Amino acid sequence: MREFQTVDNLVFIDHPVNKNVKIGYILTHKDDNVDFTSAIVKIPKGEVIPEHTHDVYDIICPLSGKGKIWVENTGEHELKKGVFVKVPPHTKHRIFDVQEDLEIYDIFSGFVL
Repeated sequence: MREFQTVDNLVFIDHPVNKNVKIGYILTHKDDNVDFTSAIVKIPKGEVIPEHTHDVYDIICPLSGKGKIWVENTGEHELKKGVFVKVPPHTKHRIFDVQEDLEIYDIFSGFVL
């Protein structure tokens, strides 16, 4: 397990649906043998993450920046520091209208990697 890390030391890779969005994994089943996944997601101003779903809960916690998220059955919500969004499994959601570079702490209730 990698007990001590900094965001600057994370290895960021392309998001699977938008190569301009970057993901730095903090904890994964593959590398840390945990039953959840956590990551920092960096979404530049003007970029989007198109509509998609996950098989597990997705807890989205913006650390900085500003944008919007649409979640099936609940509608549109602002993304900014201090907001937490819980997206249930198999629920469509998307991030859009990124007005300031977004940095998100993202937690998945199961392992996605």
